[in-house]
Amino acid sequence: MTDIPISVVIDHMIGEHKVCMSDISQGGLCFHAHGCIDRGTHLDIMISCSGQSYDTTGKIAWSQPLDTGQCQLGIVFEKQVTQAEIEKMIHQH
Repeated sequence: MTDIPISVVIDHMIGEHKVCMSDISQGGLCFHAHGCIDRGTHLDIMISCSGQSYDTTGKIAWSQPLDTGQCQLGIVFEKQVTQAEIEKMIHQH
């Protein structure tokens, strides 16, 4: 679990959305959103920490409604992030 703030731009939605990433791996990440989004929807993802920015793209792989009214979204990266990049993001935050 990370709770690192990230920004996402979701296809067909206006603006940039600030969310907290709850988990990350080389293949993707997970975050909570105010609503569920269709599987396959494309996202631009910006992860900023310690003055560095990591930009990548992905798509919704799965979504799970939560009791809180939010939705947990699983994102698969279109290009894998290296383990070294993940560790740098998590440890520098």
